[in-house]
Amino acid sequence: MNLTKEDVLHLAELARLELTADELEETEKDLHKILGYVERLQKIDAGGVEAASMPPKSEGWRKDVALGCDEYTRELILTNFPDKKTDLLKTPGVFETPKK
Repeated sequence: MNLTKEDVLHLAELARLELTADELEETEKDLHKILGYVERLQKIDAGGVEAASMPPKSEGWRKDVALGCDEYTRELILTNFPDKKTDLLKTPGVFETPKK
């Protein structure tokens, strides 16, 4: 699969990355190599190989634990955060296009 510079720029925009001309060229080369490797993997005959899957409940996952902070750190965060409403911090949505 051949990627154009426009494809790479579109991927960079989706990832919210700003690339210089050199970084764009390097990223295009890297993605070309990665996709070439994926194409090679797709040609492998995997017939007869049993599909692998993760167990439904894995003990390897990190437990989601809320960590507190001292009052000074909390106030420092609230004071320096660009968009907030009382003690709530507002961040851009994951699928929103960032404003320029």
